[in-house]
Amino acid sequence: MKRVQLNRVICLEFESEKKYENPFQDCVITAAFQGPSGRTVIREAYWDGGAKYCISFAPVETGVWNYKLSAPKDSGLHGIKGQIECIPYTGSLDIYKHGFIKVSSDGRYFTYADNTPFFWLGDTHWEFSYRERWDESNHPQMSSMFKGMIDKRVKQGYTVYQTNLRSDACMGGAKYYWDDAGLPNVEFYQKELDRRMYYLADQGMVNALGFAWFMSIENSLEKYKNLARYIIARYGALPVVWTIAGETGGYDKAKQDFYVDEWRKVALTVHEADSYHHPLTVHYTNERPFASYYQDEAWMDFTLNQAGHGDYVISADDYRDFLQKHGGRPFVEGEAFYEYCSTLEENGTRLCTDAMVRRAAYLSIQAGGCGYTYGAQGIWDVVWEKGQDNPMSLFNRFDVTWAEAIDAPGGEQMGYMRRFYEQLDFHELYPFQPGQEENGNPFGKKLPLITVTKDRKRWVFYYPQASRKSTDIKGFRSGLYTMQWFNPRTGEYEPDICTFEVSGDTWTIPMKPDMEDWCLVVKAKEQGG
Repeated sequence: MKRVQLNRVICLEFESEKKYENPFQDCVITAAFQGPSGRTVIREAYWDGGAKYCISFAPVETGVWNYKLSAPKDSGLHGIKGQIECIPYTGSLDIYKHGFIKVSSDGRYFTYADNTPFFWLGDTHWEFSYRERWDESNHPQMSSMFKGMIDKRVKQGYTVYQTNLRSDACMGGAKYYWDDAGLPNVEFYQKELDRRMYYLADQGMVNALGFAWFMSIENSLEKYKNLARYIIARYGALPVVWTIAGETGGYDKAKQDFYVDEWRKVALTVHEADSYHHPLTVHYTNERPFASYYQDEAWMDFTLNQAGHGDYVISADDYRDFLQKHGGRPFVEGEAFYEYCSTLEENGTRLCTDAMVRRAAYLSIQAGGCGYTYGAQGIWDVVWEKGQDNPMSLFNRFDVTWAEAIDAPGGEQMGYMRRFYEQLDFHELYPFQPGQEENGNPFGKKLPLITVTKDRKRWVFYYPQASRKSTDIKGFRSGLYTMQWFNPRTGEYEPDICTFEVSGDTWTIPMKPDMEDWCLVVKAKEQGG
């Protein structure tokens, strides 16, 4: 009996007695795995060249799993049975200790399978699958561009790699995934994509994976439904999240309904084919108000927003309005102000700084989000050296390379943010909106952004650089509190912890220490403490 650790992948190999003219379409093989509790996981086999078929499976509970194959009878594989013993996971990676991620019971955030809260901290690598170099690097501390970036992000505390196969003809990617005969290009998967997918998984990262960009669906619906099936079969037992397509609805309003409808069909294919039910969403277009074309559909598990790179103002009101209207699903800001990006602001292009990144990130969490995806220019557009031809130069007018971008300060600071919120049990914090109209404060938009627990015992205030006013906040409970400043630029708390008393329900919030951005943590003091 074969043995595998909990939540880890085992690949079962089978040889068909018959070679089919179209081995992908004409020989569909599935395996039903039944666990000790009776749970059943259905996995489709993927064709791996010749007459070889593989089934990728990760057991999600310990004990003996029984499996049985369903296949065309002339393959000689129909009815084959077997057993796999799942033993406890002995490593240190959270995604395997706690299990694949899912949506929390209240629909506000993600958890691991055992209900441990999961904070989404992503890094954007749209062209990870074939343009990021595996065997080369021009970064002095990295021998591999691909592996070096992952290793650094893992060390910094990232939990998600936000990627896309970029199987678009216009990007030159279509040839990698399908050969001229219309079959999966097995050699590419075996030699290139497998090692990339498994390296991410072996470092404990969740891969938030899309298949292409919006325009690629034109005259290609069946191709992308087939690609989805193949990717799920080959990699669906790894820690993944499905994001379907980049900027799914596109920006041509005359075509948006078409793109939305066609990619919906791909999403439904994923929803049906993925027996693990990994979280499913789309990467939205950049719009104001925020895009919402799939929000009421049952297959969509969470919102992956795109606030953009300065072509619109990023306002707390945009997040509040969206979440008030479309609550009940986790919300992740998935693309805003990539560091070192040349912004698209109407009043002129400027270099996106770590301060701009921090504001967008903390703003989205304080408004009710459960995670954030960082990005750095030079990485997502894969700039190897200065002066190279770059089709995305509109966003990289400052000619930043990947080796410069991976060391950008904002990348490190996002790890500080994750640790900050996890230590404060982020899943217990809710947005708090002061009654600005009632107190007549003319500087309402210059106030910090506030979250608080339901019992009003733990408060978090984020002061962006523009926040510079004090005001009275109603909603406190009488008693003693402590407050301490947290520096989001360094990831450290200031040493002084101040104690104060609130009488009644109102407290006058303090001015921040200086004109930079700060967080203030306020906690009710336990009696006798």
